[in-house]
Amino acid sequence: MLRNLAAIILATIIGLALAKFIEGVLGGGVAPGEAASAQEYLGLTVGYLIGAFAASLIALLVGRRWAPLGWLSAATIFFAAVITILSFKLPLWVWPLSAAACAAGGWLAGRLLKAERQYRPGKPKESLFDN
Repeated sequence: MLRNLAAIILATIIGLALAKFIEGVLGGGVAPGEAASAQEYLGLTVGYLIGAFAASLIALLVGRRWAPLGWLSAATIFFAAVITILSFKLPLWVWPLSAAACAAGGWLAGRLLKAERQYRPGKPKESLFDN
């Protein structure tokens, strides 16, 4: 259980850092109140796609390929995207595009690693000091 929690925390931190970095590079750093081009909005969604993919990939690798960890980490990237969309008052067509990008990133990572929906617990140890 602690391993799953660590997987989500680590994946979210790395995924958000990567998404924000790509958002800054491709999005051009749009200031609030300025008009932005469609290319800058696409840069935002590409950042969300790559961030959700990276977060899901890391969560699945650390969390023994349990699929809900990948879904949860992709959902946290989407919630960060929602916060960005609300804070900068972006157009309405960015909402479904961001949702689809985050879902696609999480789904691709799950398919790549062949994530399982059923949780596989670790082997129980017979004594405290067994290897």
